[in-house]
Amino acid sequence: MQNDYFKSLNEFSANAMEAAKSLGEINSKLMEKTIALQMKAADLMVEGGMKQGQVVQETKEVKDYLAKQASLVEEYAEKFVELAKSNVELAQEAGEDYKAWVEKNMKTADKVAKTVAKKAPVKAA
Repeated sequence: MQNDYFKSLNEFSANAMEAAKSLGEINSKLMEKTIALQMKAADLMVEGGMKQGQVVQETKEVKDYLAKQASLVEEYAEKFVELAKSNVELAQEAGEDYKAWVEKNMKTADKVAKTVAKKAPVKAA
């Protein structure tokens, strides 16, 4: 009977390790995508700053400067809105991944825990 208990306990441990591994994979994928989006945001900021510098250097009239500045603001506002949408999509995707992970692993953990509990040695009183 104790052999069955230890087999079940080993199975429980193996399932826990597999769950931790799959959670790590989800986290790694999320981190890679998050970093890529953050790098894109940084690139946009640098690019926008350089364009603003060009506008300052090339423009002689205040009226032209303001028009070019307004155009840049509009252009980069659109780019950052698209980036924000990508971030929201990533958050939704991550939420779905975590939800699926929890649902899968809770069923497995519950099943194995019940099996281990049934096979646990009972001490005499």
